[in-house]
Amino acid sequence: MAATNETSMPERNRRWYQDDLTEVNEPIRKLLENYSKVPNSEVVKHVNSIRERGFASNPYPCIGLYRFLNLTLLTHPLYDIILKRLKSLDASYLDLGCCFGQDLRPLMECGYEFFPDRETLQSRFIVADVFQGAAQGKAWTESEERGFDVIHCSAFFHLFTLEEQLSSAKNIARLVRQNGIIVGRQMGSVKPGDVPAIKAGSSSYRHNVETFDAMWKRVGEGTQTQWKVEGTMDMVGVNPESPVEDENSRRLLFTVTRVIWNVK
Repeated sequence: MAATNETSMPERNRRWYQDDLTEVNEPIRKLLENYSKVPNSEVVKHVNSIRERGFASNPYPCIGLYRFLNLTLLTHPLYDIILKRLKSLDASYLDLGCCFGQDLRPLMECGYEFFPDRETLQSRFIVADVFQGAAQGKAWTESEERGFDVIHCSAFFHLFTLEEQLSSAKNIARLVRQNGIIVGRQMGSVKPGDVPAIKAGSSSYRHNVETFDAMWKRVGEGTQTQWKVEGTMDMVGVNPESPVEDENSRRLLFTVTRVIWNVK
């Protein structure tokens, strides 16, 4: 998760803080009960407690509005293909900006507590700055050398300005193997452009499919790589009455495929 410590305006932050849940959706309940062994009677209390602690540390709308409970990768159109690919020998998967790692567990400090599995989860967590890329040394360069077949990148790009998105995407591009894919979802807009961000006085950029494709063309030009962008926009999970959304807001669901570079 791209951390923010914008905790100095608690009243403003509370605009995207939903009342405690009295029930949770069935997929996350099954995951917590069957994988994490949280007792049925304790699931709602457990979720509310983790949300409270997570929001106190990083007051993101996705935490305050409980959107981390949506297993977005599980409903991605390519999920079955992704699962099949990851069963191949030496296949690798990166959940970039993974929040609590809620999409990671079905494939296999708050995240461990949300899914009590510190001793059993076999995944490796990498602490790195996506904006610095290789400049930060081994933490990043080892990942570039290894490469990934699938990168899941949800609710990430929409946090930043267009130029910041471009900068981070160039570094992410260097992590993707040939024919590898980047999948995810983020807040988009039928009127792409800058919108107020969660940090007071800042802005972020929301795409439609066309502007997202244009950004990845720029990524390709800057990294000598080639990308195919596919995407759809819908109203799933969008609330126009929310303080962080409006009538132009849409969910942007995307797949970005690294294709073989053609030298002309």
